[in-house]
Amino acid sequence: MIGGIIGFVLSAVLVFFTYAEKLSTDGCLTGAFLSDDTTASDIRQFRKDYGKKPYIVMVFVEWNAFVRARTIKEVYGQGSALMVTWEPWAFVDKKGIDFDRLLAGGYDDYIKKFASQLKGVKKDVYMRFAHESNGDWYPWSAAKLGNEKYVAAYRHVKDIFDAVGASNVKWVFSVNWEDIPASNNFASSYPGDAYADYIGIDGYNWGTAQSWSRWMSFSEIFKKRYDAIAAKYKQPIIISEFSSSSAGGDKRLWVEEAMQSLKALRRVAAFVVFNVDKETDWSLPIGTAAGKEFKKQLENDHFKSNNKRRLYGK
Repeated sequence: MIGGIIGFVLSAVLVFFTYAEKLSTDGCLTGAFLSDDTTASDIRQFRKDYGKKPYIVMVFVEWNAFVRARTIKEVYGQGSALMVTWEPWAFVDKKGIDFDRLLAGGYDDYIKKFASQLKGVKKDVYMRFAHESNGDWYPWSAAKLGNEKYVAAYRHVKDIFDAVGASNVKWVFSVNWEDIPASNNFASSYPGDAYADYIGIDGYNWGTAQSWSRWMSFSEIFKKRYDAIAAKYKQPIIISEFSSSSAGGDKRLWVEEAMQSLKALRRVAAFVVFNVDKETDWSLPIGTAAGKEFKKQLENDHFKSNNKRRLYGK
């Protein structure tokens, strides 16, 4: 009996390291958020500036809306793929949807139409629904909804996509790098392996741009959360949002360390750089030292602009 158990454990270890080695040799797909209305021109400009196109192009979609048909056409026409961050609220007033109504089926018709639209793409679409549940800033956060309701809502939406046959939609359960409050642990709102093809991590170096922030390296932001996810879950990991402010430190050095760290995180299948100025100067203009450093780092073969084998066979 003991010999059988040891043999099983050794086999499991071998499978794990074989899988890890596969991840390390497949490299990391390049991705970016470029605009709320991304065009083919945006993608071509990114490639012109940095030498590689973004394979993953992120867009944000509010509730009761759909991805623009032109966006789908132009993104896939460039050989890229969409990552849809679907936020269950209205952008204008930041008011969340009625989640009791969602669970009672009150939004099912809309969800079915959205699922049918993305099914019609007939190529992989990456879906981030109700991201950063382990924060406290969104009305869908688990700290506000409760873990059970959040998980039930997430599963309800994905179940409808499955029923419609939108198997090309790949689900990214995307969390913040830090649990806020600390009791709002990301694992408590995890919807289950059948509901997450990938696990995403969002994180930013705010530097001294805010009264509450300080300069933090990419590793300081991401490594602890990455280690926790890699130890607990089998899914490939995506750095689903990241960038740095210039306030409080050397942004060029930050970019260099970030890209070097990404190469060392063997389970990271893709990244999405937030290349837009919003709350602070997140973008990496090619005329700046940070933008030139980003271009230099992307020259490494580890960073891919095409997904020829599909993202780790998913």
